[in-house]
Amino acid sequence: MVTENVQDSAPTYEQLVALCTAIHSIGPTLDLEEVLNRIVEAAVGLAEAERGFILWEPQDGAAIRACANLTPEAIDESALELARRVAQAETGQVSDSHIALPLWSPEEATCALYAEGAFSAADAKLLEAFAQHAAVAIQNAWAFYEVGIAEAEFASMIAHDLRLPTTNVRGYSDLLLKEMVGPLSDQQKAFLSIIHANTYYMETLTYNLSDIAKIDHRRMPLKPIQVSLEASVNEVLDKLRSKIEEKAQTLELDLPALPDVFADKARLEQVLRVLLENAHLYTPSEGKITVAAEQQGASLRLTVADTGIGVSPEDRQDHLFTKFFRADHPVVQEHKGGGNNLYIAKCLAELMGGEMGAESEPDKGSTFWFTLPVATPDE
Repeated sequence: MVTENVQDSAPTYEQLVALCTAIHSIGPTLDLEEVLNRIVEAAVGLAEAERGFILWEPQDGAAIRACANLTPEAIDESALELARRVAQAETGQVSDSHIALPLWSPEEATCALYAEGAFSAADAKLLEAFAQHAAVAIQNAWAFYEVGIAEAEFASMIAHDLRLPTTNVRGYSDLLLKEMVGPLSDQQKAFLSIIHANTYYMETLTYNLSDIAKIDHRRMPLKPIQVSLEASVNEVLDKLRSKIEEKAQTLELDLPALPDVFADKARLEQVLRVLLENAHLYTPSEGKITVAAEQQGASLRLTVADTGIGVSPEDRQDHLFTKFFRADHPVVQEHKGGGNNLYIAKCLAELMGGEMGAESEPDKGSTFWFTLPVATPDE
């Protein structure tokens, strides 16, 4: 429950879109401190606040204070005291100059979000809705941090629990969008399209989490067969070609007559899709994407080169193929993602007997490559 003294008003369509964006921004990590920082930054941006912080106080007195547009030392004591009261009472407080909302915390801690600015009742409603999603993100991060659940087991649990409700939401939104239960207004269609797109994104995250669990538990089922690499490339490109054409990107193929590879066809196409989609997403309009293949002894090597944003040397060396990594580049942040596609693609290539790597230079493009064994008569 929130006490408020500002005039009530409903959020606009643009504000609801901003809410969806803010919710998405806090999802891709299980690190507790990063979750708190993402939450306060998203909240301040959502409500167009001047500044904000999250108070996290365990009983031992050590506080984690995630801040936006200020430092922990600059936090006013009266604001801290208000955040403590809100967290302990589990009752939010809203005025035209500040919003304080309780967030989920374990029994031995208190947690609250505080923001300062000029707020309307619509801002308060948006932050209340955002706080509900933020609480789930904090709870998941705390479970991962405190309970000591193995990362793969945690991913498997989350994937299993999310799959059924996500599928149901997408199915019902499909029915509504097709107007099978009655006509819709333009605004209703717009909202349902957002729901549908986000549930599709959640399904993708769910499958990725499931893949991570299988990989990390060494239980990834593979059915290797003799596969034409060229045919697989063309099959994936058929699904991406319209998007590539929309950005007026040049697609160049250099696929000479090559022997087949020995691989799981579905997983091979998953690897190809990751590399080709990344090249498309992170290459500007009228840029160039080149797909080439060559035989190197008992292996085939396929490369996907682009003229896109590139990867910094630090990220390429330390983070590129790790779990939950997304570069800080603004173009990367524009697109949804959990930061696991390249990790999964590299693991799949290795499980199929190959390797994966990348060369890149910021603002000049990237070249991703992977190898797979040539199929032999015995195979």
